Amino acid sequence: MKVCKGNIPSGSLTEGYLPVDYSDVYVCQVDDLKDITPDDIMVSFWTAMPKWVDNLFKLRNLLVKPLGLKTEEESKFADLERCIRTGGEAGMVSVPGKSHDETILKLTDKHLTAYISVYIEGRRNVYATTLVSFHKKIGYMYFYTIYPFHHIVVRRLLKSTMERLTGK
Repeated sequence: MKVCKGNIPSGSLTEGYLPVDYSDVYVCQVDDLKDITPDDIMVSFWTAMPKWVDNLFKLRNLLVKPLGLKTEEESKFADLERCIRTGGEAGMVSVPGKSHDETILKLTDKHLTAYISVYIEGRRNVYATTLVSFHKKIGYMYFYTIYPFHHIVVRRLLKSTMERLTGK
């Protein structure tokens, strides 16, 4: 299963959130998604992380708390899944957009707003899009501090999520 850089797919709900300060798109090609939905992918993406990614998030939370950035507790996985599947909010996370082919998660902080989209195209291509708008200089500094890890984490999470869900 291969993950590579891509472009925002035509017709994606994320087009409604442009322009932003930063964006990237990763695409994973699969044989057949069968009945896997964008919600299934988004839930698995956020609730079944490899241990090394979970540890990176714990380190991130430890480092950013003194800066006033929000952190989430692990015990909120059930709330996050409910939020993704039904819409609404769970802590700093909300679902501002949903369609048959796409689910968008919004992470809001006073320093930045990030949108993470999972979009399925033709039952064969899964797009993971990240959009970020900075509200304050600390949001910019925070994002570009984690930027080197962002690419690695998104690629690996997308690949491992798709392998887990498709059984390949």
